[in-house]
Amino acid sequence: MNDLTALPMTSPILTVESEPVIPNPYPPTIDVPYSRWYLFTRAAVLRSLASLAFAIHHLYPPSAPSPTLSTYVPSTLSHHKGPNLIRLDIYIPTTPPPANGKRPGVIVFHGGGMVIGSGTDDARWARACMDRLDAVIIGVSYRLAPNYPFPIPVEDSADAILHISTHADEFGIDPDQLFLSGFSAGGNLVFTAFFLLCTPGVWGYPDIPTPRIKGMIAFYPVMDWSIPRETKRAANVRPEMTLPKNLTDLFDMSYLYPPPDPQDPRLNPGIASDELMNRLPPVHLCLCEYDMLLAEGLRLKERLEGLGKTVSCKVVEKEKHGWEKPPDFLKPSMGIEYNAALVEAQGWLERAASE
Repeated sequence: MNDLTALPMTSPILTVESEPVIPNPYPPTIDVPYSRWYLFTRAAVLRSLASLAFAIHHLYPPSAPSPTLSTYVPSTLSHHKGPNLIRLDIYIPTTPPPANGKRPGVIVFHGGGMVIGSGTDDARWARACMDRLDAVIIGVSYRLAPNYPFPIPVEDSADAILHISTHADEFGIDPDQLFLSGFSAGGNLVFTAFFLLCTPGVWGYPDIPTPRIKGMIAFYPVMDWSIPRETKRAANVRPEMTLPKNLTDLFDMSYLYPPPDPQDPRLNPGIASDELMNRLPPVHLCLCEYDMLLAEGLRLKERLEGLGKTVSCKVVEKEKHGWEKPPDFLKPSMGIEYNAALVEAQGWLERAASE
């Protein structure tokens, strides 16, 4: 880890260009035109509130760990590329490393609708991974919409995976024991960033090596943005428990600008081709009963089963999207579901070692 430099935990300054009021872009169920400046302002306020909420949440006993160190890595895939644009928050176990000095690595992509959040949001997940897998955890602070809409968060996430896998020795990670994990929008990035790395030439990216990913863990992921939010809410048994419309409108109009191709698997991994789905490593899904994303998560599970892929899935009963995140405080079910996911990951490692 000597090649990494600890840096202040502040994000690069983002610049905003003045833009006109736009018509309703995508999806068609958003019926209010917004100025991009309105989206920028509201996103900034929500980011501040979310940062405060997570700071309080992390202090609640037992307190969440702080990163061992943080560093920035370059953006190479985006048109908005440059050095030191993607922050990595690195959590290293305090226990002695294995004899070979290499531990499993778990990359985590935070949630927040591609609009809010940071790489330290999932510190309690980091703690669970360190305790169960003795792994190094790396939280990725990809750039956020509306300043950086689709596909920039996907490209940043792919850049992070690529950087970590090709510099695994510097992180003390075994590149053959690398996992991807994510929450909500970050669960989407688990799949979309991987698909980008599988077939970079399709979208005009340079030829890059596909990292060896041991497994994927996605908590209540967004798998299909092409389905209207109203349809998703109506399909849930408790629509009043799903994310509110004013919040999902902000997410959608910030990220989906200009309107992307709904068939693009970098956006909607749930409708990716069988060819891409067959390239997935083992997958574990954790879904919530009172979540508008439940149905698309279950469809993904059924599709992977139909393709003969290794997939496991748990549904947290009577809980809403992000049930273990602020403003809710710690629930026993959080530890249960985190542990269940890591049992699967441990099983993937053990099966690989026995082959």
